[in-house]
Amino acid sequence: MKTTQRIAARRSLSLLAVAVLGLAGCSAETTGSASGMPRIGVFIPANSNAYLRAEEAAAKKYGAELGLDVTVVTSNWETQAQNTAFGFAQQRKSYDGWVVNAISPVDQCGTLKQAASKGVPIVIAITAICGDDGYTVGTVGFVGEQNRVGYNAWFDYMFRTSKPGPVSILTGPPLDFVTNTTTAVAKDRFASQKGFRLASLQNTDYSTDAAFKATQTFLKANPNLVAVASNYSGMTRGVVQAVRQAARKGSVAVFDSNGDKWTKQQIKAGAITAALPGMPTSDIKLSLQLIKEKLEGQKVSRVTNPLDSLKFKGAPIITKDNVAQWKPEN
Repeated sequence: MKTTQRIAARRSLSLLAVAVLGLAGCSAETTGSASGMPRIGVFIPANSNAYLRAEEAAAKKYGAELGLDVTVVTSNWETQAQNTAFGFAQQRKSYDGWVVNAISPVDQCGTLKQAASKGVPIVIAITAICGDDGYTVGTVGFVGEQNRVGYNAWFDYMFRTSKPGPVSILTGPPLDFVTNTTTAVAKDRFASQKGFRLASLQNTDYSTDAAFKATQTFLKANPNLVAVASNYSGMTRGVVQAVRQAARKGSVAVFDSNGDKWTKQQIKAGAITAALPGMPTSDIKLSLQLIKEKLEGQKVSRVTNPLDSLKFKGAPIITKDNVAQWKPEN
């Protein structure tokens, strides 16, 4: 997941270094497809964690299956490097369409809308841009589950199943799309939810260690805490560890988002009460299908939510009652 620390640190690079990074990010780009297949650029922030590696693998696998000539462009969490990659792709007409998981979705709004206005078909994947909760005018469509629809379902289940009391929430760095979405929904829901109080809403760098330390603080400051909710499974590892160490398992419910294989194990073990699944493979697969349909002249959906594909009882929330039917994507 992205961290503002990484982005801020690397933004201090010289213009020369940024140019080199941009060229490196574009070095794998094709200027034509010998096969005659549509050329698609899939722009993701990096391939530095399991979630992003699942996106990269899905792009390669499903691109081939769909008859697309796909190139994955990573930018090492560098906003400027990703923007440079966009610029080169547009200038060289490297691709017939783009799938974009933006590093800084608000900051990059103008860059992407400008490219779309020049005729580049763009599907926005996973992180909505321009402060939108899904579709952005001018783009082909949005594919993702980490928006208000998903987090409203997450909080609905929490309020239905938890005993009333104070709740602490862990999210990522400020300005991150998932952070902003989680924060906005949390504030809206707790403001009107009788019996529940938002005890703390803590930004982190998405790391396990930061979540562990924050949860220790929550537990000490709130002896009556009823739940801790984390919006990334990497952080939830730290939450589970802190709750277990404090001997509060059973009295403090743990809620996870972007759930993965580890999440499934922890739900089975009773350490996690419920989770919202992460769907990196479906996000990219559906994005490629969307861009292909657009290039073929078909009418396409403006918003596609991969969670809609989960048809078993209780979905999209994963609990001990339906965890056996859930197949994590990473």
